[in-house]
Amino acid sequence: MLSEEAVSPDVLSWIADLQEQNTLPSTSRDIAGSILTREFDSILYGPIVDYSFRNLETLSDCVKLTPRSGFRPNQYTDDKKLKSCSLRLSHNRLCEMTGLDQLIPALLVEPERLFWIDLSFNTFPSIDPVLLKLTRLQILNLHANQISELFEVDKLVSLNNLRNLTLHGNPMEQTKGYRSYVVEVIPQLKTLDYSLITKQDRSTAAVFKKFIKRKHVARRKYD
Repeated sequence: MLSEEAVSPDVLSWIADLQEQNTLPSTSRDIAGSILTREFDSILYGPIVDYSFRNLETLSDCVKLTPRSGFRPNQYTDDKKLKSCSLRLSHNRLCEMTGLDQLIPALLVEPERLFWIDLSFNTFPSIDPVLLKLTRLQILNLHANQISELFEVDKLVSLNNLRNLTLHGNPMEQTKGYRSYVVEVIPQLKTLDYSLITKQDRSTAAVFKKFIKRKHVARRKYD
């Protein structure tokens, strides 16, 4: 059995959520049911490719460096690519995601299997649409960046497999109705900022949506 020390807390949370959903009646699995069974073996497919704390300023710097070796040693193929479904780029000085879609195939032997990426503790000012190319992404960490506009999360709505998202520690978090807005815009989420999205959260988000619509209608009348 795989030791909990060998995997990320995010992945452990994902596994726990999936196991909990599997014990519930099928009528309660509308959101989690689309998680592909074959993705469950991702934690066995290889260790996290870890480029955290490397003072990276551009993503292209990664190809010049060797990723950290953790509890589980990195697994390479004959063509020097890594066997993994998860990538950590946190705690660096990255300010743009340009080239992410080229970096992932350069690093991973099966880039299409990527389901977890950690971009936290950088200086990204916005959410780059390049993330939308990661169609199997289920866990996305963007906390502790410089994303100020709440509407940036609208870009993530097409990531149909996205289940766990972190955005806390960005300036957008201070916007009134922050949590309700994210929950309403990305209904497929199960957790936000490491906190389970409850029925109450969804009810509040629905009310928030109606309030925003009324507010916009009233504003148009007086414009």
